[in-house]
Amino acid sequence: MAGETDDDELLRGFTGQARRERAELIQWLRAQGFDDEQIRGALVPMLLPANRVVGEDGTYISAQQICESTGIDLDLLRRLHQAAGLPRVDDPGTPVQSRADAESVLRSKALIDFGFNADEVVAIVRVLVEGLGHAAETMRKAALRVVLRPGASELQLATAMKDLSDDVVPLLGPMIEDLLHLELRRSFETEAVNFAERSAGSLPGAREVTVAFADLVGFTELGEMVAPEQLERIANRLAELARDVVVTPVRYIKAIGDAVMFVSSDPAQLLNVVLDLMSAAAQHELPRLRVGIASGWAVSHAGDWYGSPVNIASRITDAARPGDVVVAESVREDIGAAEGLEWSTLGDRSLRGVSQPVNLFAVHRRPQ
Repeated sequence: MAGETDDDELLRGFTGQARRERAELIQWLRAQGFDDEQIRGALVPMLLPANRVVGEDGTYISAQQICESTGIDLDLLRRLHQAAGLPRVDDPGTPVQSRADAESVLRSKALIDFGFNADEVVAIVRVLVEGLGHAAETMRKAALRVVLRPGASELQLATAMKDLSDDVVPLLGPMIEDLLHLELRRSFETEAVNFAERSAGSLPGAREVTVAFADLVGFTELGEMVAPEQLERIANRLAELARDVVVTPVRYIKAIGDAVMFVSSDPAQLLNVVLDLMSAAAQHELPRLRVGIASGWAVSHAGDWYGSPVNIASRITDAARPGDVVVAESVREDIGAAEGLEWSTLGDRSLRGVSQPVNLFAVHRRPQ
């Protein structure tokens, strides 16, 4: 448009107070080192400084440039980008992806160089992004509650978001690393126990126990609809109810996010406890539960339990339908003809991570 200044172009479509606020924001962004092209190209200009803290420098790069500079195969790069949720770019020579986004998957190439299978690395990236996506959404909601103030201008919000990013973002990497190390230690311990069990046929110090997991159905999806503190209250309430229903010799072991774990030397008593938990959860209007139970030889270490019944009970829980209590055949045989229960045969099921199919049964209390 003839006679239009840079400011006029950046302020096009704004009037009144909104125009004054945007002009104030533009001047501040320029002082922060952003040029007019970056401001014009930003979806939300006030987030430019905060996004810079998390790696977005406003530059774009092509897939071909990444391949040439790193030696990564183009097809692998595309697979990793897809696993990370990035859009596919048909022309590898077009610089349409931000450098920060496009290069975010490159560290995973080191796993392949180490000897990991490419399919496994792609799966790792996908799972990490899915989990971190939920974490990022929860942090976003928490951050907005910190910075949003009624009547705040764009500049006030921009400076608040930048200050929050400067202070909080450096904490997140170490926090995520510590928690990932925690899960890796658990995973290594579990696999080491499984290896020892497969090799020797038994575990030193193992005891025959029955293990149960109960988890909240749809907990992940619920996190997208309710505030983080409400989600935490639901998970905490499940843990409280789990402790309340426990009777000897059943032991409440731990809560794992949206699930709780029990161990007992008495399968029948453990079944009664999880059925009581199902009833208590319904009375307190929690989301529906699903439960998996298995028996076998397991070893206790540092308050936790390891061995095949732990793995199988967890996998049965994953396969159970909402509202069902599902047990392995060994548990069904141990409990026998207990009064007040109704059983239904589900048949042999192949469970993820379990070498042999497991014969499963669903159980409910008989209506009175």
